[in-house]
Amino acid sequence: MKQIKNILLITKEFQSEFQGNVGGTGVFYKNISEGLIDRGINVFVFGSAKKPFDIQKEKLSVHFVKDYFKKYFLMELLRSVTGKISFLEKLHYKIYDSEAKYLEKELSKFIADKNIDIIETHDWEGISRIAKGLKIPYVIRCHGSWSVLNRFFGYGAAKGKIYSEKKAFENAENIITVSQSSQKMVREIFGNKDYHLIYNGIDTDFYQPQNSEKISKSIFFIGNISTEKGADTALNVFIKVHEREPATTLHFIGKDTELTEQLKRKIAENQIESKVIFYGKKNRNDVKDLLSKADVIIFPSRGETFGLALIEAMALEKPVVCSNLEVFSEIITEGMNGLIAQNEIEFSEKISELFSDKNSALNLSQNARKTVVEKFSLDQMIGKTLHYYQKISS
Repeated sequence: MKQIKNILLITKEFQSEFQGNVGGTGVFYKNISEGLIDRGINVFVFGSAKKPFDIQKEKLSVHFVKDYFKKYFLMELLRSVTGKISFLEKLHYKIYDSEAKYLEKELSKFIADKNIDIIETHDWEGISRIAKGLKIPYVIRCHGSWSVLNRFFGYGAAKGKIYSEKKAFENAENIITVSQSSQKMVREIFGNKDYHLIYNGIDTDFYQPQNSEKISKSIFFIGNISTEKGADTALNVFIKVHEREPATTLHFIGKDTELTEQLKRKIAENQIESKVIFYGKKNRNDVKDLLSKADVIIFPSRGETFGLALIEAMALEKPVVCSNLEVFSEIITEGMNGLIAQNEIEFSEKISELFSDKNSALNLSQNARKTVVEKFSLDQMIGKTLHYYQKISS
């Protein structure tokens, strides 16, 4: 098999001091970059952001150009207007084609003197379109396209983004899905292709049990404060548990949204302001420290393509209770390494059981970490990814 020496990652998110407010994709590409570099591979990262930035380190070169729609305000205005008027739909799509051409040109300049062996990019916004003409093997990893989020989970999505994703998948040959559930959804939208399953992985040396003092009877929620992530469900569940056990507290870690104020009004109506804490969005060190204090961590999400935050919590050896999503069932075996709840009543009952049965909570926690170490480690994911890279580049 061909030896992989130089890898190009194309992404609109890369966790760094220049892009602090990134989602799971940005964290993923930061982690995989570090893992590849540890194996002696040169990593090049190209993308676009509100503000351009560059990072130069040993074996790592990051180049982000200014976002097309931030650079050309008129195009941003046209995109907004044409997206709302049906008979201007074709013009709306051409604007997204213009963005792709802009990024193609900037990418070509960036890699002109680099001997790239393989390219990886994400599925959302169809950014892989810009890799098609390079005559270099490329891989799309399906973290969660707007097409999937829109159809299966009800997320709002711009028509142009869905159009770009459709264009990106038309001739794509090498596609990684991050779960069986994700693969099923991607296949339904983009058709039968040669999909390859590689579960996401995390650094189990970083995410390991801490000697932190627990906050007794504390329920933690990690994720954007949104209905999609189930923040409203978390509050409803907490109120039910609190009625039975007044010492219970609820802790939200994540980016505020318009839902935050609605939740705060409900909290005030129930006179439980002192029992609910909003920490806001935190960096991963702070997240680890906060979650280490939790008695129980809940994941009441209404839709996911994987569960990166879930396996991070499990690696910290915490008991978890999740909503009944197909993808969570790929990670959680009920009663062995976590619990799955069908509704708010079950959530509240299972949380109360964990509070009262410490032995059961301990067994679940220990098995949770064991599951992550054996199945969802960063090292395993990178090993499988490199094997796949070699296979398609030979």
